[in-house]
Amino acid sequence: MTMTQQQEIHSTIYISPMTAAPPQNMKQPAVIKHLVPHPLTADCIEEVLNHLLDNSGTLYSCALVNRLWSTLAIPLLWYHPFGNKLHGRKARILFETYISCFPDDKKNMLSIRRLNFPMPRPLFNYPKYLRGFDWGNFQFAIKEWFSTMPKHLDLSTKLQSSKFFIANYLLGKCSGLRVLKIEHDVSIKDNKLLDLASLSNFRFIFSKLEKLEILYDSCCDNRMQSVEMISLFATKLSICSRNIQHILIADKNFKGTTSSQLPSYVCEALCQLIKAQTNLMTLEIHEFWNPDSSYSFYNALESQANSLKYLRISNISQFHLLLPTLTSCTNLETLEFQTVPETNKATMETLLNNEVSTSQLSIKKLLCFENIKGDPKIHTLGITIFMTNQNLRELYLPIEIRSDLLDIICQSCPNLEKLHLVLKTSFLLKILPYISTLPLKSLALIDEDKSFFSIELIQQVAQSLPSTLCNLEFNFQVTSQGLQYFLGNCRGSLKKLVIHNKTMNDQYLAVVTHYAKVKKSLKNFIYDGKFSDEMLENARIWIPNIESI
Repeated sequence: MTMTQQQEIHSTIYISPMTAAPPQNMKQPAVIKHLVPHPLTADCIEEVLNHLLDNSGTLYSCALVNRLWSTLAIPLLWYHPFGNKLHGRKARILFETYISCFPDDKKNMLSIRRLNFPMPRPLFNYPKYLRGFDWGNFQFAIKEWFSTMPKHLDLSTKLQSSKFFIANYLLGKCSGLRVLKIEHDVSIKDNKLLDLASLSNFRFIFSKLEKLEILYDSCCDNRMQSVEMISLFATKLSICSRNIQHILIADKNFKGTTSSQLPSYVCEALCQLIKAQTNLMTLEIHEFWNPDSSYSFYNALESQANSLKYLRISNISQFHLLLPTLTSCTNLETLEFQTVPETNKATMETLLNNEVSTSQLSIKKLLCFENIKGDPKIHTLGITIFMTNQNLRELYLPIEIRSDLLDIICQSCPNLEKLHLVLKTSFLLKILPYISTLPLKSLALIDEDKSFFSIELIQQVAQSLPSTLCNLEFNFQVTSQGLQYFLGNCRGSLKKLVIHNKTMNDQYLAVVTHYAKVKKSLKNFIYDGKFSDEMLENARIWIPNIESI
């Protein structure tokens, strides 16, 4: 749905009653009467439409049904208009539609800035439907809007004042935000954060907040002013908002130095905000605090031990403080390391003697995205895997795996259903017996050496794959005959196949198509090669979804 459609909806909607009576001179057949469904109640329609929140095209069609459907669909269409970046004409139509809802005195204030928009007042008061607000995308959109205006106007100074004026009005007229993202737009000169703490009806706007993302910029010119605003906002928010379920706090330009750390008073305000929540489920964070504030953060994290289900952390330097807190998070299901914490040998021995021997982690999914170099990080990740006590169901390590870590995985993870590993060829052969014992549904084996696999090696790999396997990804370098032999010897019936091999041609696709034709299970094929249009057309008869990497 285009922004034009959103703007014009108030004039294009055909308003009709929910159920229209037939003309008096028309007689309805008895059969037809029984076929006419009973109209859905407003509650039922609303429940259906709520599942279409991310499908604006369908919502727009629903808004055109009649008055009731329109009344229920329009608020969802205008729920989070700044969720994505808006360019040019779309940005202009959005802001002009919003401004058409402004009272005359507010329009006059814009007119003083030589911003005139002769648009009729719409049927709907769109600002009150605002539930999601992204400051970075808002700034980008208003800049795009100004770019569509006549070039002879001097808009540089008007841009700064107008964006704060419009943002303050929209937030002041909304019926309470559910989603808020505070982010610097570094592409805009003299970018500043919106002073949210100064909004007059602060409690009404933010008391129902459910998702909060704070992306500050430690390298911007007005850093201290920005972190001061963040501190005041977090302090006020911790008083009135207790039901935030998702919090993200990160530095957009983290460089691993102390300059990325926030002042202690800001850290305390953010920690208090975390601690104030009653049902925090997701926390994505990097070490924004200095070592002196570490205990404040871990105390705040431990306060969410009963509700936290997803934790994503990066640049954590004090693993010996993190680990005891993790053991208390009994409902934590997913743990993600963007960077693996390090710890010294003495601390590691203390952890081994205390925490590891008596505690365990409840996590079922572990992800790590940093290449592990050095024993401290190997030991940190190894301890984490060991302490899961066979609870892990998903392990995602798209990084180089060393032999000692591989041994820990084999010993501590007998119940994996999803596994993603990057291995040297020699380690791949070592892990095959272990893979054959797992109840795997999804497996990704990336050969770091990108070696050419012989028929004998292909056979060994194929016969090691469990019969439960549905999704498979690999980058083995094989011939088309080798691929045919490999697929023919797989015990499972694959539903998704991903092959990283730039040398693939039509012969490879013919092999995959034949497998799909025989097995009748393959629904997705993702490839890294070059196939002819004719072969792709034929393959899609048997494989519904085919995509290139």
